[in-house]
Amino acid sequence: PQGGISDGNGKCCSYLCGACGGYGCEKRPGGAAQCCTGSVSRPCNFNYPYFPCVSGMKPPTLPPVTKPPTGKCPPESITDSSGMKCCAKSCGVCGGFGCESRPGGASECCTGKVTQSCKFGLPCDTGSDEKPLYCPIGTIADYTGKTCCVKSCGICGGFGCDSRPGGARACCTGFVTAQCKTGVRPCLADNDIHF
Repeated sequence: PQGGISDGNGKCCSYLCGACGGYGCEKRPGGAAQCCTGSVSRPCNFNYPYFPCVSGMKPPTLPPVTKPPTGKCPPESITDSSGMKCCAKSCGVCGGFGCESRPGGASECCTGKVTQSCKFGLPCDTGSDEKPLYCPIGTIADYTGKTCCVKSCGICGGFGCDSRPGGARACCTGFVTAQCKTGVRPCLADNDIHF
């Protein structure tokens, strides 16, 4: 399912884990609940994923998108379904389920954590080219690059944010409305680098 990574044996974990199953899975971001596959039997649901899960089916085959809706992807690249993130054309499909198994692998075909500007290569986020956003010193950005949490969270936002050091108040991003320049954390990234 989208937001998941495969263990190579038909089981999927949350992308937050970095790797699916295997030795030390309980110590990865997401913990055993999202990263260990030893006794998992729950089937994957492509519309509403719970991790870990057993795939039992091939990912849906999506036609490659060759013309980005935004018109901002570099030449020889394709866009994801949002039209905001770009991958190498060799991926066939940009982002989504199974991206790590496509030619070029996760580093060229997966877009879940991509915030880099297209000026610096692929994969990239065309939204990054519009106006740069910055997180204050001592904070880290979430996967979109638009929300900042205290560094002690390790990962900003996402599943399990409430169980990270600092808890939900410091690490969850679902209801963040304060700009970082106010001093409140977590906060919305700002385009002012001098705060």
